Amino acid sequence: MYSPEIADLKGLIDLNIKKCFYELNQLNRYINGIEDSQIRMILSLRYINGMTWQQIAFSIGVHDEQYLRRKHNDFLNRCF
Repeated sequence: MYSPEIADLKGLIDLNIKKCFYELNQLNRYINGIEDSQIRMILSLRYINGMTWQQIAFSIGVHDEQYLRRKHNDFLNRCF
């Protein structure tokens, strides 16, 4: 049987996991609503898959990762 402290920690962990899944779902919904398919791919690979800029560039066939960063930053500056 769990001690009360362990049960409390388990409850907090479960709550945090639920919050993370909620935030991930919100992020996916936002990204999927973006019209520009390349921006959708960049944001998804970066924020959902956790890829580096170099990995994203390789994945989508862009040789200049700075291009991706600029495109990403331009999008964020326009939207926020």
